[in-house]
Amino acid sequence: MTDPRRRPPSTTSDRRRRSRQSGSLRWPFWLVLLILISVSAWFLWNLGRDVGPGFDDLAGEAGPVPEDRAAGDRAVVLVFPEWDAAGYVSERRRIPSRGRSEEDLHALMVELCAGPARSGAVSALPDRTEILGAFLDGGGRAAVLEFSAELVVRHPGGSAAEAATLTSILRTVALNFPDVQTCRILVDGDQVETLGGHLALDEPFDLRRWL
Repeated sequence: MTDPRRRPPSTTSDRRRRSRQSGSLRWPFWLVLLILISVSAWFLWNLGRDVGPGFDDLAGEAGPVPEDRAAGDRAVVLVFPEWDAAGYVSERRRIPSRGRSEEDLHALMVELCAGPARSGAVSALPDRTEILGAFLDGGGRAAVLEFSAELVVRHPGGSAAEAATLTSILRTVALNFPDVQTCRILVDGDQVETLGGHLALDEPFDLRRWL
C-alpha cells in the first residue's frame, strides 16, 4: 500500500514542466533587471556630459587660444583739434585688444576716423576716411598707416587744415605707442606727396616733433 505522505517519483515530463514554469518565472526578472541597467547607464552617461567637459574638451582647452578670442581691452588717448582751431583736446577711450601692437594701432585709427565724442572738438580727418592698414616695422619702432583715398580727395586743403590732420594722427600714435619713433602715411596703397599742397607726405615723420 502506498504511503500518501510520500510523493511519487518525478517523471521526465514533470521535470520538463517544472523547468518551463521556472523559466517562465525567471525571464520577467531578467528583463526588468536589463531595463534598469540600461536606464542607469543612460542616466550616468548624460549626467557626465552635463556635469563637465570630457577628455576631448579638456585637451582642447590646453591648446592654443583661438584667434578670435579677445584678451580684453586697452585704454587709449585720441587727439582732436578744438572747434575754433585754438588748440587740441585729448579724449580717452577703450579699444578691444588681444595684446597685438599692429591690431591695437589699427583699432586706434578706427576710433580716430570715427571722430570725437566730446563737445568742443572736431574731427581732423575728412568725412568717410577709413584706415585700410596699420603696420609696425623695424622692431616696432616704425609705423606705417594706410588710409583710404578720402584722406586726400575730400580734404579741404590749406596749411592749417593739413597741420591739424597730421597733428591729430601723429600725436595720437606717439601718445599711445611711445616706442614708435617714425610714422609713414600712405593713401590707398600709394605714397603721396602731400595732402593738399602744403605739408609733404613723401617721407616718414619723426613723431617726437609732433608731441
